[in-house]
Amino acid sequence: SKVLDSDNNSPISIVSSYNTSTSSGQLAFYVERMAKKGLIGISLANSPEFVAAAAGGKPVFGTNPLAVGIPTTTPGYPFTFDMATSAIALFGVLTAKSKGEPLPPNVAYDSAGVMTTDASVALTEGAIATFGGHKGAGLSLCVELLAGALSGGAVLGQCESKKVAKSWGHTFIAIQPDALVDDFPSKAASIIETVKASGPSIRIPGERSALIAAERQAAGTLPIPENIWASIQHTAEHGLAPKE
Repeated sequence: SKVLDSDNNSPISIVSSYNTSTSSGQLAFYVERMAKKGLIGISLANSPEFVAAAAGGKPVFGTNPLAVGIPTTTPGYPFTFDMATSAIALFGVLTAKSKGEPLPPNVAYDSAGVMTTDASVALTEGAIATFGGHKGAGLSLCVELLAGALSGGAVLGQCESKKVAKSWGHTFIAIQPDALVDDFPSKAASIIETVKASGPSIRIPGERSALIAAERQAAGTLPIPENIWASIQHTAEHGLAPKE
């Protein structure tokens, strides 16, 4: 809410948070709120050591997502882009483990640095891979610096582990585009529309998610896998299992 404060006349606002130890959820949620206010939104988050910088390395990064929200003149919803810098989001690994399904190929390592499709192995003995090799590792490192060190959260190498420290960082940036250029939303819409029209199979980031969200809101229902629903019910009745 700080970066969305209507009394804030600064062209750029930045807010960070730390001392959190649970998932922030979908970062697109936050940048979409900024974009709906006419602001460019940028969000970054670091998390515990699940991701190796390269095959055979120890986990050092979190899945370290980043998201961007852009106001446009296109009706319906703003442009949002939300991605993990890992080859698969942690939620995807946890879902595969819960459902007893294999991971997609080439997204995780075992303890020897060999690719595995076993979600349990990736979470306990191995590591998740970065996306795109060294490029993904470079982006993940940038998020670690900007959302970990800059936010005031636990610093890799200065604590036993981020898992133990339970102080994961988030950094949120909001930019008023009219401080730099006139008619930014219409210019952004022109770019996005031209990209979408450039080929028959072009899909704009965030487009499918926005359509699915609208469909489910209209239907008033939300499909949940049976195993996950059973886990939710069990936790509601019995609480969380004690940590070993």
